[in-house]
Amino acid sequence: MSDYPQIEYDEQIDKFVLGFVQLWDKFESTLSGELASMNKRTDRVQDGTHGNANYELFYRVGSSISPLENPTMGELSNSISVPLSTATRIVDYLVERGFLERLPDTEDRRMVRVALTASGKELHKIIDTHIKVRVRQILSSLDARERENLFSAMAKILSAMGGKVP
Repeated sequence: MSDYPQIEYDEQIDKFVLGFVQLWDKFESTLSGELASMNKRTDRVQDGTHGNANYELFYRVGSSISPLENPTMGELSNSISVPLSTATRIVDYLVERGFLERLPDTEDRRMVRVALTASGKELHKIIDTHIKVRVRQILSSLDARERENLFSAMAKILSAMGGKVP
């Protein structure tokens, strides 16, 4: 029996992973330009760190905070699938940049909750809008059946990874 099918499959996986990374790189590079342009027009989301901001990290955390409504550090840690110590360092980084704030829990003083600041909400909205516009542009190259197949495959992959299909 030949190893050819396995080699071909491995090459397809390599191309898929590389394509995924390149796609995100394009998202981030166009987003950086869009934010720089916006900062020249207004100071609504300006903290002086956007040139070095980690948009993927911020977007991932912000997208987890919004539906959880001011999660505890433990809830955030679970939501972004990192240890509590890593979540704490991430929150420290984003608090320092003015995108997140720590809030006391009203019922348990030992608990700390996390929320997006006004600047964080604004940046999250900008990134979210940018991503959705770019995804619509990309998906416009597919016909309705191809999009349906893509969404179905993504749901299966997410489920296989233990995630919930939104």
